[in-house]
Amino acid sequence: MTPAQVRKLIPLAEHGKSRDMDNYARKCIKVEEIRGEIDVIRAGKRQYDPSNGGDFNALARWQRWVDAEISKLGSQHQISESEKEAARLVAIKSAAKVQALESLLKRALKEELVRKRRRAEQNGQPPDA
Repeated sequence: MTPAQVRKLIPLAEHGKSRDMDNYARKCIKVEEIRGEIDVIRAGKRQYDPSNGGDFNALARWQRWVDAEISKLGSQHQISESEKEAARLVAIKSAAKVQALESLLKRALKEELVRKRRRAEQNGQPPDA
């Protein structure tokens, strides 16, 4: 590939990289939000003192709801963790593409320089003319 061709590809790869990194960041935030919700519910469950003489039926229903909510959020957390890991792998691949294109550009520039020097030498001119 010529340096011009590689230069055309680099902005496309950079765009893909930024898109994938943004997606990964959103997945990380979602995981942390779910973890925060679980922590808030667990903290509320620990703070409740049943010795106040409240309605035990209401307490039992509330505890069942808390346990069900924690279970639901736990499964959402697992799904979000797997989505986050998949997004991380995609972002790594996109970053590697950018690095590969930059390396390819350096190689293409070196090859072009060598080609120009050889051509100049064949034409009897100084190498960097």
